[in-house]
Amino acid sequence: MSTQKIYLVWLPFSLFFLACEPEKLERGKEMAVEAERHKVKRITEEDMEKQAVAAGDTIVRLVEGAFLQLAESQPKEQALFVSEPDKLPTVSSILQRYNATLTRKTFASEAEAKQYLTQAGLMSEKGATQPKAELQVREAMVQYQRPIEIRRRNCASCDEPSLLDYTSSSLDQLRVFSAQGKPDGVEVGQVRGLWLISFPRQKIIEQITLKTKPSRRGRGGFFGKKPAPTQPEQ
Repeated sequence: MSTQKIYLVWLPFSLFFLACEPEKLERGKEMAVEAERHKVKRITEEDMEKQAVAAGDTIVRLVEGAFLQLAESQPKEQALFVSEPDKLPTVSSILQRYNATLTRKTFASEAEAKQYLTQAGLMSEKGATQPKAELQVREAMVQYQRPIEIRRRNCASCDEPSLLDYTSSSLDQLRVFSAQGKPDGVEVGQVRGLWLISFPRQKIIEQITLKTKPSRRGRGGFFGKKPAPTQPEQ
């Protein structure tokens, strides 16, 4: 076979090979990007504590919001929720998701409360209360704590008592007198106890993973358009 014939035979194969090679490289790059996107990043202790604070704050807001409504409308058939706030449907749903437990701790005096808050790091340098979550390695739990403060009812037409004590275990005890109306009354912002929520470490990790690992479903598979960034759960 002459040199000219050999050239004519190999020329189509060479052109086909050159035409396909960039596509292989491009697909390989996209597959590498997709694989990197689906890697579970190392979850640190700080990540777990931050997630626990976010979930804990959501639960506390739901409970305290429900308590305010109970105090205003006084639905006797729902008084159980004051003694067992973990039974509130929205709260129960979140607790089940994390397999978490919600409890309350009360203080015998203001001095005891202040001492505990200071030692536990639940009070800022300016004296304001703050939530905190701490990983307990031995128990494999993340413990969330938030001070329970006396709140105002925000009811312009209400007579005394005008304040709420969320450490109360009954609807009748939920409404309390202020120090302005009674010698033994309480003041807004006074710490009466703590919200305590225990999150299993593994459940916290699962929730973080669910938020940081996007899905290909509905986004064109491996070679579809780039998935939109996920937003942190509030």
